[in-house]
Amino acid sequence: MNWFKQKLRDWLLHEKPLRGMEVIQSASTRDHLRNEGLNFTLHRAVGGHIFESRKYNEKTDRHENTLYMIHEDQDFAKQVAQAIMLEQMKL
Repeated sequence: MNWFKQKLRDWLLHEKPLRGMEVIQSASTRDHLRNEGLNFTLHRAVGGHIFESRKYNEKTDRHENTLYMIHEDQDFAKQVAQAIMLEQMKL
């Protein structure tokens, strides 16, 4: 039975990821990716959505958050694209 467990463990640990996908295996890499770039969260709200962007500023050692209100009568895709464009220009 130990032989089977060993083969199964070896097979699971050495399985190739799906084409076009990269597997992140270390926690330090995930933490590094979490602090780089922009992070977006979409929250539901009464009458629309709240689009939140977060980024880490290494110079000031602070996380910066920005909230955008998207009302239900506005074009959702256009407003999200505009918010992303504004955040990209801030970088």
